[in-house]
Amino acid sequence: MSTTLPDAFEDRFHHVALRHERIWIFISLALIAVLFIAAVWFVVHDYGLVAKTTQFYSNPNTPAEMAGFQGSGIKQTGPNSYEVYEIGRAWSWTPGTATPIRLPVGAHVTFYVTSGDVLHGFEVQGTSINLTAIPGVVGHVSYTFDKPGTYYIICNEYCGAGHQAMIGRIIITGAKQS
Repeated sequence: MSTTLPDAFEDRFHHVALRHERIWIFISLALIAVLFIAAVWFVVHDYGLVAKTTQFYSNPNTPAEMAGFQGSGIKQTGPNSYEVYEIGRAWSWTPGTATPIRLPVGAHVTFYVTSGDVLHGFEVQGTSINLTAIPGVVGHVSYTFDKPGTYYIICNEYCGAGHQAMIGRIIITGAKQS
């Protein structure tokens, strides 16, 4: 007849191990909660990385009806300084697709971009210009075109069946002056 008595060391070991496991589970859950709250906070507060704006309109057509977006959409604001008011609609950029944007070399341009229907990605290839055109929001970005040539405006955010044809042009003419 053999009876085994519980070992005192084994009991203490399991008690300590259980306590350590509970502590590490609590620490892990606390870290996950902190990371989740931080992620939500950054998404909510955006910091203007997608669209630099302070103005949101409840009607997505409101920006397109504003004075800057009327007419050609290109306004000269000073010597070699321009504002371009760009509207993305399925599947074109106005101005840019039907009528190219023509500017002189060295032009400092501020683009004001919105969408009339869905999300569009406003990217000018060969430059650092890249922002999201959002219905009811006017985003803006500035750039100086130092090299002559043709720059293509593409939509880099899938916007529907004709997305691949949503291409506009910016033509920079002339030679750079010293």
